[in-house]
Amino acid sequence: MAANPRKKSKWSINPLTVVLVSGGMILVLMVGGLLVVKSSLNGWLRGDGFRQWLASRAETVLKSEVTLGEMKWTGSEVYAAKFTATGGAEAAFSELVLDGVRAKTGGVSDRAFRVPDVTVNRLNLNFSSNRKPAPPAEITAGTEPAGPGSAPRLPEWLSGLAPNRVEIERIHIATTNVAVEKPEGIVFTLAGVQTTMEPDFQTGVWEVTGKGGTMQVPDQPEIRLKELGMRWRGGDLFLDRCALGIYKDGHVEGRGEIGFGNGGVFDVDLDISSIKVDELVAGDWQDRLDGVIHGPVRINGSPGGLVYEGTLNVTEGVIESIPVLKRIAQYTRSERFNRIVLNQAKTDFKSDGWRIELRNLVLQSDGLVRIEGSVDIVGDQLEGDLRVGVTPGTMRWIPGAERLVFVEDRDGFRWAPLKLTGSTADPKEDLSARLIAAAGEALIGDLPDGLLEGARELLNPGGDPAKSDEIIEQGKKVLDLLSPFLKGQ
Repeated sequence: MAANPRKKSKWSINPLTVVLVSGGMILVLMVGGLLVVKSSLNGWLRGDGFRQWLASRAETVLKSEVTLGEMKWTGSEVYAAKFTATGGAEAAFSELVLDGVRAKTGGVSDRAFRVPDVTVNRLNLNFSSNRKPAPPAEITAGTEPAGPGSAPRLPEWLSGLAPNRVEIERIHIATTNVAVEKPEGIVFTLAGVQTTMEPDFQTGVWEVTGKGGTMQVPDQPEIRLKELGMRWRGGDLFLDRCALGIYKDGHVEGRGEIGFGNGGVFDVDLDISSIKVDELVAGDWQDRLDGVIHGPVRINGSPGGLVYEGTLNVTEGVIESIPVLKRIAQYTRSERFNRIVLNQAKTDFKSDGWRIELRNLVLQSDGLVRIEGSVDIVGDQLEGDLRVGVTPGTMRWIPGAERLVFVEDRDGFRWAPLKLTGSTADPKEDLSARLIAAAGEALIGDLPDGLLEGARELLNPGGDPAKSDEIIEQGKKVLDLLSPFLKGQ
């Protein structure tokens, strides 16, 4: 007899159902947990806990005392009215102030708080000797909020998920102002520059580009910033490219290094062009000199004590209304000396703002004159050691000039020394006096043999009247020739 089949229990559980139900519950719990974690983390990120942690991280990185205003969130954007960092003893700056900071956030990834883009209305950066005490040691995220406030702390179980760094991809600043200050006052300013920064927090190097605005160094003309490309690390700026405008049409290309520590140190190479000579001189010299300057210039030293040196070349150069040249034009009966067009004009120079040294000075007008030598300008006082060369025959109208003054033959010119003294407003030279002396000596030496004897007879009451008339006529000729010199014209 066959056995009865066992009845199937109506409460038996399908293993597949158990798996599905359990998986669903786990998924719900995971999603719920993630939502709780996200909510808790977002709550901390948007609260005072994250703001104070962010301030503490900034203090550590910037070695400064940091104040960060209230952070207002709108979706994924956050806005802070002001960020202030007061430099500590080891900071690269004395004060950094950001106004109107707005950031687009990308959340937390790999424990980094991502910020793709930041915009700032205004940045004020000051370098001076004023420093705050060193900031507190680095604080672990979520465990010790910066400052004594009572901001909510992140739960311990979330501390491992909290960000431990901030990574910013790009910062746009509408107006950047930089000042370098010494005890005696501000020695360098950069104002109104539109700036973009791309920071690398691992290396500490910031790529910076800028345009617009002005640059000012004491006792120097204002400089317009056309284009700027540099790297900033700590208290050092490395200029990769820099285009500046100076005076009316002047253009300057620059590269080099600027250190803002200890009041600032400059080591910058410039190429200048399109600067007019009359923009560099003052007073009557603006009417006496003309031309366009170009050449390399190096700037080194600290603001307030900068040294400028390089080589200046002048194109389209013109010299006119120079007293010694006016005299030579009159004596030589050549109007070309009144207004000399220069075919070559160059000099090496060095200046510390008070003393200007000109070396290897060359001024040449083809077929007429060449000037070589050196000049020192201390304040407004002149001291020059020059040589003046003229083409042969130029001085034939000045008695004794070629025989007694322009005695050296070289390079197609006849040369004479010239000492320059006086002031920039009233320059003095000794060439005119030597020409007068030479003319007098030549004229006396060329008098007819009987002229001196005739003069003696003229003084004798019994002298010959006809001879007296001859002496008078000879005397008139001598006075006519010497009259320009005697009048000092």
